Amino acid sequence: MKPVRMLILPIIWTLLLTPVRAAEVEHASLIEVEAAYAPEVSGWQKQEIVWRPEWIARFESGMRLTLIGEGRLDAKDELDPGRPDQPFRAGLTQKSFPGDHADVELREFYLDHYVGDAFVRLGKQQIVWGQADGLRVLDVLNPLSYREFILADIEHRRIPLWSALTEIPLDNGTAQVVWIPDATVTKSTLPGATYSLIPDPFEGEGRLEVDRPDSFAKSDFGLKLSTFQQGWDLSLNYLYHTIDDPLIQFDPSEQLIRANYNRSHLIGGTASKPVGDVTFRSEIGLESEKRSLDPATGQVRKSEVASYVLGLDYSGFSDWFISTQFFQTYRFSTERDEEPSNEQFTLLVRRDAMNNALLLEVLGIYDLNNRDSLIQLEAEYSVSTNVVLRTGADLFFGKRTGTFGQFHDESRLSAGFTLSF
Repeated sequence: MKPVRMLILPIIWTLLLTPVRAAEVEHASLIEVEAAYAPEVSGWQKQEIVWRPEWIARFESGMRLTLIGEGRLDAKDELDPGRPDQPFRAGLTQKSFPGDHADVELREFYLDHYVGDAFVRLGKQQIVWGQADGLRVLDVLNPLSYREFILADIEHRRIPLWSALTEIPLDNGTAQVVWIPDATVTKSTLPGATYSLIPDPFEGEGRLEVDRPDSFAKSDFGLKLSTFQQGWDLSLNYLYHTIDDPLIQFDPSEQLIRANYNRSHLIGGTASKPVGDVTFRSEIGLESEKRSLDPATGQVRKSEVASYVLGLDYSGFSDWFISTQFFQTYRFSTERDEEPSNEQFTLLVRRDAMNNALLLEVLGIYDLNNRDSLIQLEAEYSVSTNVVLRTGADLFFGKRTGTFGQFHDESRLSAGFTLSF
């Protein structure tokens, strides 16, 4: 039996055995209208309408069923053009494309229930680990979509997976056990899209081959132990998983672009503690194997890789929130003049004004190795509880070989509104 069906069948069985009258159904919807313009290329990146409906059914037995969908209509169709192939996604995790300018997706569909004192969630879901804000050390259970690089909120960039989660209370904490049979990996848009991260040395004639692991046979398994001790929120994490970011190789004889993946053991932990108006956050992880390509020889190199984040949040000023983070990855095995480490620094400043009707936010990310950066500016004004106006800018700086500088020409201005009902 296919693994995803193993997760769907309990949900269907529950619905068949539960009388319709025993369910209380709630509905909420969010409609986002947004346009983004890139002045450097004098072109629109997107002119889209996104509908995100959510239904929650509560049963007398205590079970709860959640369904979250997403439908998108983009008049420009520049970010993920046409009806692209979906080699990064497993079958039942794929989107549907009714047309070149539209896509529909079942974002989340899961059943919550208690078995004794244990909490169980089965279905398509997001599972979040870690304390870092936007920088991934332990938050790697769900792959990401790079349709808009890292500009969208992380909640919308994560790809929900078919999985099973169980939380078991312990004497001094909680144990969380995770099983993910869905072998979907991080999705980069294909060469030619605005924010594609896949290089194509064959000038558009290359063929992409994604050697994605098989679902079920290469399931991910995780365990998190969390506790609260003397004001410290602590966790110890272990995950056996597929590294979602691929190793890209080229075969000139066949004009082939090949994306390969490897398995790894991730061990890490988190610690955070508030002290007055300041909160200290930390997160560390060690991958047993990450692969990279030697640009000089084309040989594949394997190495253990450690990553950590140190963060400080300050909320001592009225209506202000300031957060800063330092992020470093360290590769234990390097060759020649290759830098063994990579560092990034983030600064977030948020200001509430006009009795919380106006929200102003600035987020900066600076890559110390490449000396390039991303600055995001955003202003939101709540006209009412159901209508929010929004405007912003996403600005890339630095050399064109850098993480952020490569998208220098895609710096953009955006505006839109959100309607909830």
